[in-house]
Amino acid sequence: MDEAERAGTHTFPRKKPIVRPQRNPLEWRANLTQLSNPDGSAVDGTDVDGLTHGEIQGRRQVRDAFAFIRDHTPGFEDSYVVDLSPQIGIRETRRIIGPYQLTEDDILDCVDFPDTIGVNGWPVEAHVAGDVEFRFPRADLASRGFNQLPYRMMLPQVVQNLFVAGRCASMTQRGQSSARVTGPCFAMGQAAGTAADLALSAGVALRDVDVATLQKRLVENGAYLGTDLPPDTAAAPAGTGGPGSAAAPAGPSRSGSAAARRPSRPSAVAGPTFTPARSDR
Repeated sequence: MDEAERAGTHTFPRKKPIVRPQRNPLEWRANLTQLSNPDGSAVDGTDVDGLTHGEIQGRRQVRDAFAFIRDHTPGFEDSYVVDLSPQIGIRETRRIIGPYQLTEDDILDCVDFPDTIGVNGWPVEAHVAGDVEFRFPRADLASRGFNQLPYRMMLPQVVQNLFVAGRCASMTQRGQSSARVTGPCFAMGQAAGTAADLALSAGVALRDVDVATLQKRLVENGAYLGTDLPPDTAAAPAGTGGPGSAAAPAGPSRSGSAAARRPSRPSAVAGPTFTPARSDR
């Protein structure tokens, strides 16, 4: 790809491709597209005209990327497109701002939360113009490789008795770039369904669900809450206690101690932000 761009024969909208083998050994999945508006800005997933533009642009990019793979990759000379998603996948549109927003620091420092309902092990995956920036835990090889997900990230601040789970949960833009993937979305969905049952049974609001009971039910049903491994010690503030001590409900704890790392308040995100959409997910 680099040689083709230097020769001026091709231009690729995304400079960091991902090509993965599939269960069928004859099939490969290629992530090579990145959509944008004519001025280079990101496609707005809430705008119908923008989505139409993205659909057309995405299919053109697939055609061009496939032709390059077929013509320049040994072994793909007789290849053909097996499947293409029925519509473009939008990583990000609107998100709520709940009692707590999951942040990039929470991902990179693999933090714990006293109200954990599951874990997320995906790195920060920032889609910037023309590239994808993967950011892995700061503790590197010493990292346990995951952060916990707080129950509070699914609760709107104003609307009562409503869960918002998945990529629209309470996260900053960079926090969402990690926790938007399938695994944490599964965890949030299971927690939301379980907590709804507990709230109805107890006759309480969702924000008043007993978290310890919720966690016990989740574990009984096979959920992994990440409480068996301590958080990354490289990021732990000096003087904090070890895992298992009391945790303040206001925020995350890097060591499991009572000291919360930051106050529970929304970040400066005031409204929806958008990242370039892609046609493959």
